[in-house]
Amino acid sequence: MGTYKKGILGFIRGRVGNVVGAVWNGIHYLKSLPDVSPDRKPTAAQLNQQLIFALVVGFLKPLKVLLNIGYQTFTKGTTPVNAATGYHLKHAVTGVAPNYVIDYPKVVFSVGNLEEPQMPGITTGGTAKIDFDWAGLVNADEGAATDRATFLVFNPTLKKYVTVRDVVARSAMAFSLTVPAAWIGHDVHCYMAFTSLDGKKVSNSAYVGEIPVI
Repeated sequence: MGTYKKGILGFIRGRVGNVVGAVWNGIHYLKSLPDVSPDRKPTAAQLNQQLIFALVVGFLKPLKVLLNIGYQTFTKGTTPVNAATGYHLKHAVTGVAPNYVIDYPKVVFSVGNLEEPQMPGITTGGTAKIDFDWAGLVNADEGAATDRATFLVFNPTLKKYVTVRDVVARSAMAFSLTVPAAWIGHDVHCYMAFTSLDGKKVSNSAYVGEIPVI
């Protein structure tokens, strides 16, 4: 049986279904087990774990740059991407086999002690635009007006992302993000987080909500 170390964002040690946590040169990583031999069929549980693992890895793969920034504190015993994978395997998958899906409100692309977005919101702007807004800094000991905002928008219909990193200061309290015109008529999921001006601290990301693109 596999076990999680250091809480929900820690590494996996041992086997969890068809996923194995291993250590090499002090680095903890995840890998899937090799295909079973032709005369030995995988169990239903193994097939389910394969589906979940493939779903999470496929969802996170295009976000590697964001995850390396957002999970930058997870460098001892694991990599940022593996830390993110471990979290999403355990907390961000829903549905009944074989119809597993990502639980979009549970997606977290950034984890840190910087003050997270306060009262974030979204509205439809002009053509193919999403307007984000948020409240100002609450605790000056945990953030600064100069913190930079990063935005993530995911289109589940097309399985495409728009990401904009460090584009505006926390003090702006608003940003209008443009998405592709081909997204008009689709519902999208929106997220945001902050990074300190020097790039060394990040906030928890916030799920801002789902909205149609008009």
